[in-house]
Amino acid sequence: MLTIISHFVFLFAALVLALILFIGLTKIQLI
Repeated sequence: MLTIISHFVFLFAALVLALILFIGLTKIQLI
């Protein structure tokens, strides 16, 4: 059970990081 929660948290963190990176790249392209 603990491993499932930690895996889900890791997946969510990776998704948020990818989203921030994508937004940053699009903002750089817009400028």
